[in-house]
Amino acid sequence: MKKKIFKYRLVYYLAVAMSLLFFIISSFSILNLFDDFSIFKTMFIGTSIVINLFAFINLIEKYNKAVLFLNLSLSLAIIALGYPILLEALSGKYYDVWNFRFKFWILFILILAIVNIFKVRVNSGINEIENIGKHED
Repeated sequence: MKKKIFKYRLVYYLAVAMSLLFFIISSFSILNLFDDFSIFKTMFIGTSIVINLFAFINLIEKYNKAVLFLNLSLSLAIIALGYPILLEALSGKYYDVWNFRFKFWILFILILAIVNIFKVRVNSGINEIENIGKHED
């Protein structure tokens, strides 16, 4: 019996694609540290790389904690994109509501909702192969 993380295969492919994309983006963001170095950026990028790598590996291998790491990865991306949007809105420089970053921020929130709606919630834990020869009433 195949392990299922999500109810639909399309949601699984969306999750794997987003996880791989986040891992590649966070890996290339190391190059941004050479422009202006800060400890906070280094810790944020290091944490992002580790979480995104765990999310990608857990999704490919279909481990039980795959959705948890994907949620952490998406939450990290939502926070990283939402913070500059919030600062622009509070400073009064925020003129265009549907700018580039805002569209991606909404897209990540929608993907987070889709992933959590269509995840397999109950794993029965009872394997049929273990019950062979046992009488159950």
